[in-house]
Amino acid sequence: MKGQLNPPVKPGDKIVCYHMDGETGVPAGTFGVVKTVSRDPFETETDGQIIGVNWENGSKLSLLTTTDAWKKVVEEIQEQTGSPEYDFFSKNPEIFENFEYKFFKKYLLKLRESGVINMFQASPFLYSGREWIDRYHGENQEDNEAFQEVLEMAENAKNKMIQGLLKYMESKNMDVDDMSRVNNLINRFAMKINQFYMTFA
Repeated sequence: MKGQLNPPVKPGDKIVCYHMDGETGVPAGTFGVVKTVSRDPFETETDGQIIGVNWENGSKLSLLTTTDAWKKVVEEIQEQTGSPEYDFFSKNPEIFENFEYKFFKKYLLKLRESGVINMFQASPFLYSGREWIDRYHGENQEDNEAFQEVLEMAENAKNKMIQGLLKYMESKNMDVDDMSRVNNLINRFAMKINQFYMTFA
């Protein structure tokens, strides 16, 4: 499916679900028609909205702009194949089910703006925390506003990575005390999140 991920929509628009956080009633690839668009009262972000949808499988579950993913259907032929975004969502559901990828996207955008590293090397920034980032990349960056914002977000990023990893491991009944496995998985997931950002941001 070509087109922008999470575009603005209005009632009557045809859309296809790419990911619905914490829900199984609307699988990826399900088509629907937008019925309502309203502000999400539980979100402080100005772009937080609830999108009411009549899905083709009969579900009435709503999309949340802060956690879910969709695309508009801009052609009458509803063709899903050949979309790299759809393929990535389909092959890596654990990323979108356990991690707040929208937060990480904002974080990585700010990291790119700072210019302190090549983004191919960004994965450790997702889980290493403020102290490590400042120690190895903070020299002469006092006037780099974007980098200072990265530092402010770094502990939150680290915590969200840990929370997402624990959620994933618990869902798979893995031993969360196995530090070798924890370190391996957190690095793997950080690389996948960064890959998604670099491919589709």
